[in-house]
Amino acid sequence: MPTEYQETFGALIRQFFRELFGSRLVERLEEDLMRLRQDFEDRTQEHKIIVASLREEKQMLLSKIATYEAVVMPHASRVGAEVVAYQAPKKPAFNFVDMPREKTRWEQYQDEYYKEESTKDTAEKEVTASA
Repeated sequence: MPTEYQETFGALIRQFFRELFGSRLVERLEEDLMRLRQDFEDRTQEHKIIVASLREEKQMLLSKIATYEAVVMPHASRVGAEVVAYQAPKKPAFNFVDMPREKTRWEQYQDEYYKEESTKDTAEKEVTASA
């Protein structure tokens, strides 16, 4: 004899709590995901800044080495003087300091949106000007 399933009062309460806290759980998970993404973007930016500063430091050290070679080698030996005479001095590049901050996904989305809006506005102005 098949029995029909009847919801008990306890099952209704459990279902109510699932629906009540399920939305909060999803909201919490979305917040955690957004925080993790922002943390990842911050760490990526920090990594790029560290790499840029290390490159700058390397260029400074290479320029010091070039200066020492130009000053010390000619006085140390005749061969050193000939090597320095035939070398062209290299100018160090210190363009790593002013590295712009990387845009977040939201800033990139805003830029795209404003770009699309400006193209729509110019198109509308052209239509109204031609009419």
